[in-house]
Amino acid sequence: MKTFKFFIDILGIILIFYAGYLYGMTYTVTNTNDFGDGSLRDAMTMANNSAGLDTINFNIPGPGPHTIFPNAKLPILFDLTGVLIDGLSQPGASAGANPPATAVLMIEINGMYAGASHGFDIQSPNNTIRGLVINNFGQNGISILAISGGTYDNLVYCNFIGTDPAGVLGQGNGQNHASFWAGVYITVPLSSPPSYTAYHNTIEANLIADNYTEGVSIASCPPGDVYENEVTDNYIGTDITGKMDLGNEHDGVYIGERAHDNQVRNNLIGGNDYSGVGIMGYYDSETQWITYNNHVFENIIGLTIDFNPLPNTREGVSIGRYGATGLWGYATNNTIGPENIIACNGRNGILVEEHGSNSVNTDSNKITQNAIYDNTLRGIDLGNNGVTLNDLGDIDAGANQLLNFPVIDSAYCNQGQTTITGTINIDTNPSQAVVEIFKVKSDASGYGEGKEFIDSTSPGGTGNWNIVVTGLAVGDSVTATTTDNGSNTSEFCQNVAVTAPTPVLNEDKKLIPATFYLSQNFPNPFNNSTKITYQLPIAGKVKLQIYNTEGKIVRTLVDGYKEAGEHTIFWNGLDNDKKCVSTDVYVIQIQTESFVSSKKALLIK
Repeated sequence: MKTFKFFIDILGIILIFYAGYLYGMTYTVTNTNDFGDGSLRDAMTMANNSAGLDTINFNIPGPGPHTIFPNAKLPILFDLTGVLIDGLSQPGASAGANPPATAVLMIEINGMYAGASHGFDIQSPNNTIRGLVINNFGQNGISILAISGGTYDNLVYCNFIGTDPAGVLGQGNGQNHASFWAGVYITVPLSSPPSYTAYHNTIEANLIADNYTEGVSIASCPPGDVYENEVTDNYIGTDITGKMDLGNEHDGVYIGERAHDNQVRNNLIGGNDYSGVGIMGYYDSETQWITYNNHVFENIIGLTIDFNPLPNTREGVSIGRYGATGLWGYATNNTIGPENIIACNGRNGILVEEHGSNSVNTDSNKITQNAIYDNTLRGIDLGNNGVTLNDLGDIDAGANQLLNFPVIDSAYCNQGQTTITGTINIDTNPSQAVVEIFKVKSDASGYGEGKEFIDSTSPGGTGNWNIVVTGLAVGDSVTATTTDNGSNTSEFCQNVAVTAPTPVLNEDKKLIPATFYLSQNFPNPFNNSTKITYQLPIAGKVKLQIYNTEGKIVRTLVDGYKEAGEHTIFWNGLDNDKKCVSTDVYVIQIQTESFVSSKKALLIK
């Protein structure tokens, strides 16, 4: 019997150990001491030495916030199965419905006595740091450092990094100013082999402010590799309200040294002392690191959460230049947009600048469907030299190949529709380019800025283009950009006022309409025949066809070149085989190079 009991006891111990291996252990921080039982340091040490995904909770007695002052560097997080350090578990703490704005945090990790150290040093995958106030450390607030096999799937969620527990006063990390520290820094050790990678890490819903130098820094430093990390839903450079300036001392978000395929999405980025977002490579006599394929979209850059000015001191987005003196170039194939609001920044909304070592190191940066306005210098500046005027044939080179901007010839508004015509003159196939149209909030240059994206079109083979849009009125102004088939985007073109159409007569002294238009057929419903009228402001190829409710073509009424003017044609209810069609609803559709419109017609036999 004793032998059986001994066997059961051993089995229980084995099962407990196996459960810990599979599911991890839970440790609870019960005091603010730096060492000993119940301390954060002790819990981190035990979690590192325990297999499985461990959890560190907090249950410190008394009213919070509670402050822990490490007297030395906290343990590196190196357990490959990871650990969850959960400040939200402290009684009274909460993320709320919309962190960081709604977060209430009760655990502060204050590094003022920790010496030259990071707040948290992550060198393993699968860790989560959430619900903590992390401030006053000499180096990074949180360091995510690549290791062999990868530092990945780490989550930094709902922390205040660089502020006090209330989120209203700056207490930044990087206090020793010995290097380019950050609130959160994802990087690779210098001279590490290619197996050292950091990827799929997420920085989400944090307040990141007052840090030296960056709010978030993502840097690759080859031959190691940093890629596919995401910075989303954070306040970067503001207080918890999203309205006051607590800017980080350099860029809000920095992506450099060949980091690639990272995303910066849906953040509030304002008040930072360099640029809101900086994307750049690195060049010296021995090193050329190209930073590429990063995507910045759906952010508010240069404004408060309620859209009042909170400028970043330099650019909203800077591609190629770091601060006033760091011209590093070497950034290609990055995308800015869609749906960023980039406004009120101290210099340009978006700057693209190339290193002088060659003329192709900062190309193919696509700028698309953003709202850009009220920036001090320009909306978009290629080359950091003001308006870059077009050259014949677009033969020059530089940032984004100094792509020629479009020329708008006219913008006429009639019956709620505005017909905009223009040309592009570029050195690649114009029919593969895209022209984006914007409603203007004008800057001093008269070239942009494009406050509201309206629509886009592609030119024909000769570079001519026209488009019919809604949402504009007489008295508005429009501007446009070109993006070529290499994803280079131009500066904004010269603004053109939207006007009422001016009557123009053709050679037969008939009025040429100012806009495309397809009228409703008459009569409708009809029995035997119905009249269809359409108008063309310019000559061109036209198709006018009848479709049934299944989307099949019933009759082609027009298919060929037509002069500008008003045209009328009749449909007698016959299909292309000259057979009568049945009672039904049919769709009349007109299509030109740049205009498509449809009307419904009811045939009753």
